[in-house]
Amino acid sequence: MHHILLNTRYLDPGSGSLLVQLIAAGLVGGFGILAKVFWGRIRAFFKGEKYEPPAPETDDDDLDEA
Repeated sequence: MHHILLNTRYLDPGSGSLLVQLIAAGLVGGFGILAKVFWGRIRAFFKGEKYEPPAPETDDDDLDEA
């Protein structure tokens, strides 16, 4: 029984490349999401401007009912 457990602890090249691809996809996807979230700040940085977050939109219908 002990001999069977020792023989199953290895990674073949296919499993290793799959793990590398998963890690790479996670990193690239993470950087992509960060770029999307902070796109306004990134654009303002390269333009040399100060970043001002967009103002929230107000709904005129909500103001009339109050």
